[in-house]
Amino acid sequence: MADVTVFDLTGGAAYDSETTSGITTGAAAQTVPCENGRDQRLALRIQNGDDEAVIATVAAGDGVRSSLGEYALTVAAGETAYIALFDTARYKALADNDIDVTLTDSEGGALESGELLNVQIEAVQL
Repeated sequence: MADVTVFDLTGGAAYDSETTSGITTGAAAQTVPCENGRDQRLALRIQNGDDEAVIATVAAGDGVRSSLGEYALTVAAGETAYIALFDTARYKALADNDIDVTLTDSEGGALESGELLNVQIEAVQL
């Protein structure tokens, strides 16, 4: 689906629709809302149900550690990967408290719509 579901484990419920309004189903680029003050306890789960590997790239934000750059992780076909975003000073865009995640194929090219339907991203706020 290549959509992002954000769960707040402290309350056990999904975020409200206002918080997740920037999330688009079936899109290769996703914006993950990052609640100010608890952002050091955010993790992403990427489940690749496709028969080809995908690359999940967390873009560098504009915080004090953004000079460390983006983080890219290859998720093999049929596998699930977790990315702990404990260093959100590296990834978060400060103006809107969001983290941008992009999905590409194993060579960095665009995913086709059928491939996007087989990838799920879940952001978990611990």
